[in-house]
Amino acid sequence: MHLHTLPVYSRLADPAAVAAEADLAARLPGGWHLSQHQLVTYQALRDGNIDVVFNTAMTGDGKSLAGLLPLLTDSGHNGTLALFPTNELIQDQFRSARLTLPTWERAEAWAGMLYGARLDALTAEVDALKRPDALTRVLKDHRLTLSNPDIFHAIMQFHYQQPGRSPDHVTGQLPLLLEQLTFDEFHIFETPQVIAALTGLLFLRTQQPGLKTLFLSATPETEVLKLLERAGFGKRIRLIDPQREGWYHHGAAPGAGWRPILQAGTLHFAAQNAETWINADGERIVLDWFCRHRPAAKGALIVNSVATALRLTERLRPLFAREGLSVECNTGITGYRTRQASYQADLLIGTSTVDVGVDFRINFLVFEALNAGEFLQRLGRLGRHTSFIDRDGAERQFEVFAAYALVPLFVYERLSVPGAGAGAPLRDGDTCSRMDLARAIQAAFPPPASFSAYARRWGRFVPARVIQCLSSKPLKTTYASVTPDLLRQYGRLTQSRIGDALREAQARQKQGEGPLIAEARAFRGGSPFDCGVIKEDEGDVVTYDLFWLLANGHLELLSQNEFCAAVRRLGKPDAPYQRGWQHFFFRWRALRAQPERVQVLLPLEVAGWGPERQQVAVVLPKGTRVDCNGHDFLNQLNREISRRQYVALIVPGKDPLQVRREAYLPPGMRLWPYRVDSEGGELRGTVAFGREALLLDSRLDNRPRGDGEAPFIC
Repeated sequence: MHLHTLPVYSRLADPAAVAAEADLAARLPGGWHLSQHQLVTYQALRDGNIDVVFNTAMTGDGKSLAGLLPLLTDSGHNGTLALFPTNELIQDQFRSARLTLPTWERAEAWAGMLYGARLDALTAEVDALKRPDALTRVLKDHRLTLSNPDIFHAIMQFHYQQPGRSPDHVTGQLPLLLEQLTFDEFHIFETPQVIAALTGLLFLRTQQPGLKTLFLSATPETEVLKLLERAGFGKRIRLIDPQREGWYHHGAAPGAGWRPILQAGTLHFAAQNAETWINADGERIVLDWFCRHRPAAKGALIVNSVATALRLTERLRPLFAREGLSVECNTGITGYRTRQASYQADLLIGTSTVDVGVDFRINFLVFEALNAGEFLQRLGRLGRHTSFIDRDGAERQFEVFAAYALVPLFVYERLSVPGAGAGAPLRDGDTCSRMDLARAIQAAFPPPASFSAYARRWGRFVPARVIQCLSSKPLKTTYASVTPDLLRQYGRLTQSRIGDALREAQARQKQGEGPLIAEARAFRGGSPFDCGVIKEDEGDVVTYDLFWLLANGHLELLSQNEFCAAVRRLGKPDAPYQRGWQHFFFRWRALRAQPERVQVLLPLEVAGWGPERQQVAVVLPKGTRVDCNGHDFLNQLNREISRRQYVALIVPGKDPLQVRREAYLPPGMRLWPYRVDSEGGELRGTVAFGREALLLDSRLDNRPRGDGEAPFIC
């Protein structure tokens, strides 16, 4: 099945309306025309009756510029902290900001970056400079600071402290340095991150009541809006939805007052995964496209599995090379320099690392999708640009745009097979708008799993940490006037009693369950199996998950000292690995031809657990190990693994596929088969670790119980 998608145009703002905004009109560069949604966003951010603004403009329609307009136009603007979900996106937006600022007659030095590796670099430059000082220096020295929500969360949880200074030394300075907080691409975060971000935002607003907050997302979720309304923002929220307002035109060019943002194209559907599609006929399709449209051909192949991306890169690279074309990989285990080179390649093969924000110019796209949001996000990468600069520096104009969507069979059938008394949502050869396509896709894919119970089950420990710090002796008097109201807001946000959460956290700490609280309070989770990996073939270092590495890689196990020495030989700082965030260290040798099965071996003690410790998040006793064929270092690795305790949840008697189906879990949730070797024989089941354990706990807690202590999943 294939469709023809219509081009999309965005309505330009009325010049008279722009002229009426004196500050904006005075600064607007010559020849620039703002879209209507950009003007309305600017006006909302300047409106004293609005606290929170949501802009849901389509991909490529200039949402980021809309968020910068108050800073660009007001020389007295106190500062903007813009938060992006990945460090790569921070760097991409930093480069863009340094080009934009001079155009608006603002110094490019107004922009600065703030993330973990940047803090390491700053402290290395000045021996006496500590991380809290480095952090505040960046915020003070720049009107526009580009960072990530992790840093914001750490600040607002009082993590940046120094002996001899007040616990709020950094936290207390933040409101003095900000007038606007922007969350970009926030839709990719799950409930735990949303609760954490809103916890920090509510606390920040007690000190800076005039703070403006902007959320930018082309594929918004309603959860953030609901939580903000629950916390008491109500009518002080402004939702800017250009689609609903009629600010988009789908079809032929509507004439003056509109600008194109997405090109027309052809969209093909196949009910296959990427490797099956390539093996069947996809290899020919991809090569034929490039041969027919070169030199104006540039493409991307986006898949769900890192191993798939690596295998397809190895397969297609020599075939493309024979045609004088290049193929590069861009995944979580790909080194930074290789990821950067991938944007210049003729064909980029990547995973979710290229889903969000980073702009690249293509006119050919093949992509897998396991949910509606992923489908629309990936398709949104195509048609944003009409040209690209080739490796020789020549500009090439795209002539046609095409995409191949690889979806599960049941989704393909829902899209293409007529229903009872109705035709198929999409028919072969149809022409449709991106809006109608989006509706059909959202109806065809299952709705995303809800973790609505997470806020009251585990999310409450994040605001409880704030209240605990504000109620401590050094800060109690300073924050006495705001703590009671903040306590009420946090209670509404999480639908819980924060005082009870404080007492439960203290009790769990005494009972040896402190890791559960630490996991709940971490922004993205504690990543208990993160590994440092030397990629000598790329001259780089990456961090990746232990289980994936064991299943898919030929590896050499290294000690921490050996690893840090290898990092230094590559000319890179080893400070992040000295701090002990990564617990295991490897040298990458090669990709396995086929993945091996990883099985978790749980301690014997687990065999005696009753229902009260099953299907709930717990702290595993020491003694966990892993089993995977093909690694001669496994005994040595297991000695290290078994010394640690892990936050986990076990479901006895069910394999991961059964658990995923019965609990309606998202495809990306990591579940592993486990085995316990007891005197009564082998016990098997499914185990989730870390943040997944807490999410699954909240999911099962929200399901109806059986009689008595019957398990949630039967």
